[in-house]
Amino acid sequence: MNIAIIGGGTAGAAAALFLARDGHRVELHERVPEPAPLGAGVLIQPTGLGVLRALGLAEEILAKGAPVFQLYGTSHTGRVVMNLDYNDWLEGAHGLGLHRGVLFHALWCSLQGAGVDVHTGSDISSMEDDGTRVTLRRGEAALGPYDLVVVADGTRSTLRAGLPIRHRAKPYPWGALWAVLPDPQQEYRGCLRQWYRRAGQMLGVMPTGAGPDSHTPVVSLFWSLRADRLDHWKAAGLAAWKREVADLAPETRGLLARIGKPEQMTWAGYSDVVMRRWHSGRVAVIGDCAHAMSPQLGQGANLALIDAQVLAACVREHADDPSRALAAYTKSRRGHLRYYQRASRWLTPVYQSDARLLPALRDTFCHFGSKLPPVRTHILDTLVGVKAGLFSGRYAGTTEPTPGMAPASAVESAVLIQRGDNAARN
Repeated sequence: MNIAIIGGGTAGAAAALFLARDGHRVELHERVPEPAPLGAGVLIQPTGLGVLRALGLAEEILAKGAPVFQLYGTSHTGRVVMNLDYNDWLEGAHGLGLHRGVLFHALWCSLQGAGVDVHTGSDISSMEDDGTRVTLRRGEAALGPYDLVVVADGTRSTLRAGLPIRHRAKPYPWGALWAVLPDPQQEYRGCLRQWYRRAGQMLGVMPTGAGPDSHTPVVSLFWSLRADRLDHWKAAGLAAWKREVADLAPETRGLLARIGKPEQMTWAGYSDVVMRRWHSGRVAVIGDCAHAMSPQLGQGANLALIDAQVLAACVREHADDPSRALAAYTKSRRGHLRYYQRASRWLTPVYQSDARLLPALRDTFCHFGSKLPPVRTHILDTLVGVKAGLFSGRYAGTTEPTPGMAPASAVESAVLIQRGDNAARN
């Protein structure tokens, strides 16, 4: 088929690679003239690593990333709120802290070799689907026609509203300030560390491996902040903020000393995007464009990678009928995506809000509850990205998920990578 991908982020680039390798003619349209990675580090879960293995990129990614074996969070009083070990999910498993530039570089460098026709500075303004072909509009020019179009232009999509799909895109009142900082002594190796004071203050530090052009270990630092308090943060000055952070997490003073000017901190807002379905006729919607959510569960990049893999599998299975392929894609993704969207929405006020009761309950019961075997299994399955629903088994990643089964492509193969990687390190 002749396929157009709109957007060159994680979801769009991965989908382009999968579809091109299946023999389709793929054009990727990216509106930015000179694309570059944006944002702080990302946590790649075993599910995402499985997809990267299927793309042949796991070795490169693992070489530059930082294994994360544990998530550990404490309150301002020192009480343990969260203590999760990937090894309790499956022996040898781990997440991977990764600089976004590494993921971007790996995906984009593979596009040319896969035969994807990349158009940068290509701002698609609208689409026309007549039921048999889709035409894209770029200014006055008509592009195509295409047999299938994949929209992956991110949270702030300009095309989503033009589709006949009921949806909402609501910005969260809270966001985060972040910075990527050197950690030459690897003080934060192996652990994603968090500190909380109720739900109004949250600090996170994640090992992030090394940048695409560097061998120096770095970490990603995150500081929770309401969007309407950003101007106040700027007016108060960097020194006042450092004192506030050091009061919450004294052990981070050395890391804070590496922040010498406010410009090192970047603001990131996020939104909650909900769509009734993720296709219309011959157009599919994937990645943050389809289901952006708050980063409480750290699943954004992983869900985008799974979207790309499952979409390609559905197109492969129904190659003679693109509309049927996309309907199968929506059916396959529904339970998995709905669960993570709801879980993220429910968790957000527990960790980012002005509430007092919810964080008090969190600090009192969360760590204790997570020690109970059924609860711990549920939490760990959620963490690694395989939950198919609140009361469902693991997501199979196919057009017809099998309850209780995890896919070799997205989970078991990732663990094989991790076990091999751990053996090599040892």
